[in-house]
Amino acid sequence: MLTRISDKFLQTKIRYLLPIIIIVLLKVISSFFIYQRLSILGSFYTPWMDYWSETGPAEPWLYLFSAQDTGHYIALTHVWYQYPLYVFFPAYSVLCKIVGMAVGDMWLAAFVISVSFGIASIPLFQAVAEKYMSKAEAALSTLFFAAFPYIFLFTTISYTESLFLFSTLAAWYLNLKDRFISSSLVAAVATLTKTYGIVIVIPVAISMISKKKFKHLPVLAIPVGTLLGWLYYLYLRTGDAFVFSKQQEYWMQLGMQFGWFQTFIEPLFNYNVWKFQEFNYLVVGLIFFLAYIVFCVFKVDSKLGVYSLILFFSLLYFGNFVSLPRFFAFIFPIWLVVRIKNILALGVAMVFFLLGSLLIWYQFLLDVWVA
Repeated sequence: MLTRISDKFLQTKIRYLLPIIIIVLLKVISSFFIYQRLSILGSFYTPWMDYWSETGPAEPWLYLFSAQDTGHYIALTHVWYQYPLYVFFPAYSVLCKIVGMAVGDMWLAAFVISVSFGIASIPLFQAVAEKYMSKAEAALSTLFFAAFPYIFLFTTISYTESLFLFSTLAAWYLNLKDRFISSSLVAAVATLTKTYGIVIVIPVAISMISKKKFKHLPVLAIPVGTLLGWLYYLYLRTGDAFVFSKQQEYWMQLGMQFGWFQTFIEPLFNYNVWKFQEFNYLVVGLIFFLAYIVFCVFKVDSKLGVYSLILFFSLLYFGNFVSLPRFFAFIFPIWLVVRIKNILALGVAMVFFLLGSLLIWYQFLLDVWVA
């Protein structure tokens, strides 16, 4: 009887609601917990209330979801581009500006956009996962994916990750449904969200070719043209189409290191093996483990394997390696490797994930760079 009920449930659209309800409930509970922990002195406080005392949110509770780069995204809605803001792509801030004009608060708009796209990404990932595994496995794997600490946190706070995750997932899902124009339009959004957003075009193009949909290939001019248009705008404004890459120097001066490959691998080939570098063994372990997962993606879908591999090596070479855990977590195909069959094991994993989420969220609001 229970099996029949379960099978009937999985055949209805209601199956998409269960992961949403569970994850949203965990987000709400976590929000109240963090708010209470940061109110132990009598009132809610984070160091960002001092940093943004004149320009920050009007409502104190919004500081629960705002820290670090959130201020840069909001600054773009007010002053547009100037040094060092060129490093950020415009889609998220433009959306914040549009929604902010409607609700009257850019900080509230940033929160609404991030949370909305973060929640919308849950059933979207499940729909993509169902193309590669059973409906039951897809539902459980979606919970595992959405509860993972970096996914959980950065689809809750006011960052670009929610928009990037949704747009890349949507581009691939719409491609699987042969809705190529819609796929290209959301790929254009991904392109304007992250510097590496354009990479989603590669598996889509390979998919079109493999399905012999050659006449639809020209629609990929939409995201490619979007990127070229943005680069041309930057050239007109600054005289350098790639100014976003050069302005990383600002963050390097703040102590951040870019390029894990250049920092740790190149010295071996440059006869500079005696140059000491601070060695984070956990990050090294993460990189090699993720490399294994990326190659496992090829068994799920070779086209997504190509996408994952390109992003993996691009982030190793160009990315701020302190932020690699966050960047890696949002390469969505790596989560398609996970096939959960044991509900008890999933429950144990989610308990540890929730504890990890609370830890990095708490540190994030205390001005610790956690990602």
